[in-house]
Amino acid sequence: MPNIRKTQQIPMLGVYEDQFGTEELRSVAGRKGRLFMEICKPEITTRKQLAQDFDIRPGTVSSIVLELISQGLVREERPAMPYQKGRPEILLWPVTSRLAAMVFYVVSQSIHAVLVDFGGNIICSEVTKVQAEQVENDNLRNLIIDMAKKLRGQVPAETEIVGISFSLPGIVEENSGRWVFASRWAKIQNMDFAEISRELNLRVIVNKNLNCELRARIARRDEQRNSSILIIHWGYGIGASLSIDGNAVIGSNGGFGEIGHSYTCCGNDKQCRCGLNNCLETQAALWALLPELSAVYPGVPADEWNFETFLKEQEDFDISILENAIRLMAIAMQNLTLVLSPHQIVLSGPFVQHPQIFQSLEDKFRELLPTTSRVLAQREVKVAAGRAGAEDEIIGAAFPLFERAIKSLCG
Repeated sequence: MPNIRKTQQIPMLGVYEDQFGTEELRSVAGRKGRLFMEICKPEITTRKQLAQDFDIRPGTVSSIVLELISQGLVREERPAMPYQKGRPEILLWPVTSRLAAMVFYVVSQSIHAVLVDFGGNIICSEVTKVQAEQVENDNLRNLIIDMAKKLRGQVPAETEIVGISFSLPGIVEENSGRWVFASRWAKIQNMDFAEISRELNLRVIVNKNLNCELRARIARRDEQRNSSILIIHWGYGIGASLSIDGNAVIGSNGGFGEIGHSYTCCGNDKQCRCGLNNCLETQAALWALLPELSAVYPGVPADEWNFETFLKEQEDFDISILENAIRLMAIAMQNLTLVLSPHQIVLSGPFVQHPQIFQSLEDKFRELLPTTSRVLAQREVKVAAGRAGAEDEIIGAAFPLFERAIKSLCG
C-alpha cells in the first residue's frame, strides 16, 4: 500500500496514544483506544490493515470500528482515486470535529477565546479588550461567561464541547483552579473559576500559559525525555516555565517562573505593577518600554501581536533603544541557567521574532556565560526562538481536556 497521507498530523497524538500503550498488541486493555489512535495517524487506514498490524481477528476489528463510528469518532468512505488494483477497500478517517474545547488565553490586555477541535482546527473565536482600571473578579467572570456563550452558539451540531481551559499569565494555582495574580490586571486576585464551570455546566481547568506552550512544544518536537527545557517569554510581561524529563514544573502555590518580578539594579526606583520596586519588567517588559518606544515611533502598538508585526515592518529598527533591556534579559538568562541548568532555552514573545534583537540577546548571553566557563563544564546550552503566535499555547491548553475525553470514550 503506498504511503498516502489522508490528514494532517493531529497535535499531541503521541501523548494521547501513550495512555493506551501496552507491549502486547493483542491485549484487550486499551485496544479500542489503540485502534482509534492508529486511525488518527496521517497514513491511510483500513479494517484489514488494522487486523494485520495488531494481529486481531477481522471480526473483532469490525466490531470496534462500528462502535467508534456510532460514537461519531470515525467515518468510512471509499477513496476518490484507487490506490491499489481491484476493488478499493473502504478507508477509515478520524472525525476531529467530534470533540472540541474552549480555550481562553491572554494577549497583552485582551482576552482571546477559541473553540478548537481535536485536530487542532479553530472552529470559531472571540476577542475582548480589557481595560485594567475597569476589571475586577466579578466583571471579568461575567465577561468570560458571555464570550463562552457566544462560542457555544457557533458549535456545529455534531460537536461535543469537552470543557474550558484557561491559559493565564502571572501566578496560577493549577491544582486548585485559581488565578492568584497578574500584574497587567492588578485588581484580579485569587479568582476562582468554579462559578464559570457551574454557570456553563462544563468542566474547567486552569493553566499557567507558558506551561501550555511548553507542553505542546515537547510533544510537537518529540523532545528527549531526559532533557530539560526552559521557556522565557519576553513580551508585554516577562515569565518562564521549565520542563524536567518531559514534565513541566508546577509549583503548589503557582508562583514558579515569575522572573519578571526579580530585582534589577537601576539608577532610580521604579515601581512595578506588582507593587515592588525595580522588577525586571520595569526595565524590559513591553508595557514599561512603550513610552520610550513611542517617543521614536509614534503610535507603536501595546498589543503583543501587533507589536510583533510592527517590528517586522521596520526596515531599520533602532535596536539601541533596547540595549538596556537586552542586557538585563541576558543577565536573567544567565542566572536562570546557573540555577536551573537547562539543556535548552526557548525564547518566546514578539521581541525575539526580530532576528537582530534575538541575535543580540543570544550574543550577550554567550558573553556573560561562555561555554568555556568552568561552571558550565564546557556544556553548551542551546538557545532557540519559539514559534510565533498562539498555536502551541492553544494546543497545550486543550490537551488535558481531550486526553480525558478520549480516555473516557475509548478506554
